[in-house]
Amino acid sequence: MRLPRRVRLPLLVLVPALSLSGCGLAAELEREVDPARTSRPPSAGPTPTPPPVRDVAPGPTAPESPATGDPAAAEGCPDSGFRAQAGATDAAMGLRVGTVALYNCGAEPLKLKGYPALQVLDTEREPMGTEVVEGTRRVSMGPEDPGPRPLVLDPGMSARSTLAWRYWAVDPRTGKGLGAYLRVAPDGQTPPQTVEVAGGLDVGEGVLGTTAWEYDISQAPPERP
Repeated sequence: MRLPRRVRLPLLVLVPALSLSGCGLAAELEREVDPARTSRPPSAGPTPTPPPVRDVAPGPTAPESPATGDPAAAEGCPDSGFRAQAGATDAAMGLRVGTVALYNCGAEPLKLKGYPALQVLDTEREPMGTEVVEGTRRVSMGPEDPGPRPLVLDPGMSARSTLAWRYWAVDPRTGKGLGAYLRVAPDGQTPPQTVEVAGGLDVGEGVLGTTAWEYDISQAPPERP
């Protein structure tokens, strides 16, 4: 039987409404049957397992600085207990005059007697053919030598010796004949120290005269290297 056109239109409108209400009804029934299921939050998936922690062996520790009660070592004093220094050169009329000083930087008195033990080195720190002599008699117009006598340098005191020589020609291209360093020791038994000479020693293969050690109250302690 065919329905009149006037009746079919409301039925078509009613069908979608029933479908929507049916979905809401199904959800409502599900909540009534299992309330806990609908209140659970959505699962976030399995919790990731943290990576294993490896035991790392501790590395070596830095060595401690050795302690020392030696005042000389604390100030950077050599084992010999002294520091040497060469003074600047004074030149006049072919005569050259310089000095070497010895400073007691140790904790014990330093005994001196006689003349310094010296060796002249070139710019490459190689020994030169210079003749080092005790006294200044062989150097024309050289300074007077007071002569040797016993000295005792208490810690902090210094002594000096005067050097004298005559000018020796120096090759300006190669520097041959110029002494740039001195090996200095209080005597012939003590290990020497190498010091630089300000201005150099233009002594070549000539004679280098020395005076005996004498107290030096004007000499400031040489700087630590």
